[in-house]
Formats: sequence, C-alpha cells, structure tokens
Amino acid sequence: MQALYALRQAEFSNQQLALDGIADLFQPDLNSMQTQDKRQLEGYRQLAGLLFDEAIKNNQPAQDDDAPQKVLKAANDGLVFYQSRTKKDRQHFAQMMLKQVNGIYEDYLRVLLLLVELGHAARTDRERQYRNVDETPFPFESDLNDNTVVQALAAHKALQNEALRHAVSWSEELGFVRKALREVLKTDETYRAYCEQKTHTADEDQALAQYVLRTLIFKHEGIRDQLAEIDLSWAENSEVVRGLAIRTLKSAQSPAGLQLEPLTDDWEEDELFLNTLFQKSLENDADYEQLLADQLQNWDVERVAMLDKIILKLAVCELLNFPNIPVKVTINEYIELAKAYSTPKSGKFVNGILDNLSEKLQASGRLRKSGRGLLDNK
Repeated sequence: MQALYALRQAEFSNQQLALDGIADLFQPDLNSMQTQDKRQLEGYRQLAGLLFDEAIKNNQPAQDDDAPQKVLKAANDGLVFYQSRTKKDRQHFAQMMLKQVNGIYEDYLRVLLLLVELGHAARTDRERQYRNVDETPFPFESDLNDNTVVQALAAHKALQNEALRHAVSWSEELGFVRKALREVLKTDETYRAYCEQKTHTADEDQALAQYVLRTLIFKHEGIRDQLAEIDLSWAENSEVVRGLAIRTLKSAQSPAGLQLEPLTDDWEEDELFLNTLFQKSLENDADYEQLLADQLQNWDVERVAMLDKIILKLAVCELLNFPNIPVKVTINEYIELAKAYSTPKSGKFVNGILDNLSEKLQASGRLRKSGRGLLDNK
C-alpha cells in the first residue's frame, strides 16, 4: 500500500515534469529577431499537453493527423520521458518495499542489542570510582548486566552474527545509551528495586528484562523517539518487533536456550506474495479501475480518496490472484488497513464495496478459490 501510494505520487510528479518540459518548448524565443506569435505558441502548448495526457491514459504514443508535427513530437517526447522515469520509480519502490519489510527485522535486532548495551552501560556506571556530589544515590547491589536474560543476549553468537550481517549497532549511539540509563532506567522504581537486591531468581530476571523491554524501551518517549529517528517506520513496525523481542526473551528460559525469531515462517513465499501483489496490481490497474467504476455507480470514482482506491485495488488484486487466501480474510485485512491509514469512514466504505464486488465476481465465475481459500466459502 505504501509503495503504491509513493509510486502514484511519483507518477504525478513525473507527469508535471513532462508537462513543464512541453511548456518550455513553446515559450517565446526572446533572442529571436522574428516576431513571436504568443497566441499560437500557447495553443501549441495546450494541444501538446492534451495529446500527452491522452497518450498516458491510453498508454500508447499520441496520434493526431491534424496536429503540427512539432506538437505531436513534443507530446510523444514527454510520454517517453514520463514512461522512462515511471519505470525506474516502479523498480525503486518495489525494492524499497522489500527493504522496509527487512527493516522490521533490523528493528528487532536493534531492540535486543539495546538491552545488551544498557547492561554494559549499567555495569560501567556501577564500577565508577568517582561520582558527582549532587548525584542521586542509587543502590548498586546488582545491575542490568547481572540479569541472566541480558547475559544470554550478550553471549548469543547468532545475535552478534545477524547484527553484523545487517549492520545494526549502537556503537555510534553510546551517548544516547548512557543517557537512557541515566534518565530512564535509574529513575524507574521497578529497576531501582531490582538493583537493591544482590541476587535474583530466573523468574525475577525474566520479569525485569520483560519490564525494561515492554515499559521502558517500547513506551518511554525518549527511547521511542530515538528508535523512530533511526527508522522512520518504527511506529508501524514496533508492534511486530515487540512480539518478536518478547518471544526471544522468553526463550532464554526454554530447554533449548535463547533463540532468535525469524521475521516470517517462509520469507521466500512471503517475498513472492509481496512482489506478485505489487506487480499484478500495476499490470491490471485499468481492469481494477473499471471493476470499481462499475461498483461505484453512484460515486465519481475520480473523487474516491487515493488511498481508499489503492486499498480497494489491492484487495481486488488479492481476491483474483491468490486462490488459497479466503475471501473473508482478504476483505478483513483491507478493512483494517483502511481503518488504520485512511479516513474514519473508510473502513465501512471499503467493507461495503468489497462485500458486493466479491459476490459479483464469484457469481460471474471470475473469482475462484481453492485449498485453504475455500474455508469461508462453504
């Protein structure tokens, strides 16, 4: 959805750039000694612009036997420029889409490493020989680095290797880590109470690690803002990252010991799904546009919010191209997307359109499900 929205914005920009280029071709030549017919030039500009818009709509070169050759050439040169730029943008946003998904895994590694670095900072702070006279006394019977869950993270070779492979590190942000220890952990009563005790049970260590993760890293404004600065998609990724990180901490008490969580059960299958959904939605855009136009007989399809239209087209694409996904699953997913990212009324709007459209597609025989896709169709 985000990739397609960004692409539509880029396409609009490319269209405007092409029109600007066409307009430049029909500006009066101020250096010419000949009289310039400004009205005629303006007429040429407008005609070239109309032919260009028509060429984009039809996805083929402009043709007009009555248009001057230079006008036709300007329109088609603009089309070539637009198509070239848009092709590159499609490739770029397809790559960025996958990169952003992988960014979820990098956020996950970053959060786990933050626990490790906070542990190291706590130990360094505890071992300081000199302290400021105005520094608030703090109990140092133990610290975060004593926590067996944090120790398991620090010693986990797979975490170290994955962090290296994904270039995730806090080495450039140690000032922030020390600040987080000073202003977040050491001012927190739960962490303070933990440090008042010299020894802890495995359950107490797990509870403290979970608390630091859930309450401080994911909810404290200072830490949350820093993570959002590193990754602009943090607000969207954080819920998934939180689930992955919590399961990882819990695994420290399992018989097999601490285990990293995979981003998905089958990344190759999920990557194929993402690429197919993205490409098919673009390839069949005109078809989906018509399906929606037929469904929105009492609406002007051009006035439907761009994001709603993208959500609807993606839903139609998924309905028609993934027979193993149940109809209700698809519809519910896109209703939730509309609720989260579009207008307050978009959820009901998307629900109504997709319910009616899916019934019509099934009745026509165009929408057919198989395997798991039949689960809600019995």
